[in-house]
Amino acid sequence: MSSVTAVQIPAKGAVVERWFFTAMAGAMLAVAISVFAPSIVITSGRRAPLSPLAAAHGVVFFIWLCIFFVQARLIATGHIALHKRVGVAAAIVAAVMIPLAYATCFAMVRRGFDLSGDLRVEHDPAYEVIFPLGDVMLFSVLVAAAIAYRRRPEIHKTLILFANIALMPAPLAHLIGHIPWLAAMPGAIIMAPITLFLAAAVGRDFLLKGRVSVLTWGVAATMFMSGPLRAGLIGPSATWHRLVHWLAR
Repeated sequence: MSSVTAVQIPAKGAVVERWFFTAMAGAMLAVAISVFAPSIVITSGRRAPLSPLAAAHGVVFFIWLCIFFVQARLIATGHIALHKRVGVAAAIVAAVMIPLAYATCFAMVRRGFDLSGDLRVEHDPAYEVIFPLGDVMLFSVLVAAAIAYRRRPEIHKTLILFANIALMPAPLAHLIGHIPWLAAMPGAIIMAPITLFLAAAVGRDFLLKGRVSVLTWGVAATMFMSGPLRAGLIGPSATWHRLVHWLAR
């Protein structure tokens, strides 16, 4: 989230461009707060106390989302120079956040259960962990690409947007776990809110340009298909289970 210059936007799309990223960042923050705050305040449903690793992961995750919101507002209000400076801090936060996320995932595999009690992973932690691990990988690739394209504003913004969407399955999975009738549904139910986030990204392109860019289509399709691919092909495989247990040692 750094080094962005002004972009010429058609007048009809000015309102969309001014508020879209703010709205998306606000929605993501709202999801994170609504999901994790109750289990921190009311601990009766937890399987175990919050570990230092999980706490650090949660704090850094929340800081990243806050930075995304601040960066969206800085661009919307024309504070480009400050946006660039905050972008340096964002890159540092991402560099800390990624290894913390991997460490948290592997700690869950070794433990054999989710601390919060929201996720039902006991039957096969190595299978279940493919979803957050895959999301972290997508986030890592997209953030690295966004930094590389920081001087290409439209590409940069698109990649950062999708990087943040890649973070949403984890809190949404916890949200589903909070609600018994949703938790009783097939795991694929999580694709419904994720599809809404992806559709919003596609819709932004269309509203601003009257078409959807190849980049947006490509990343949205990749992210949409990655869930079923992990669930149906990679996750159940013996090779994946051996790899996870080896990495989690």
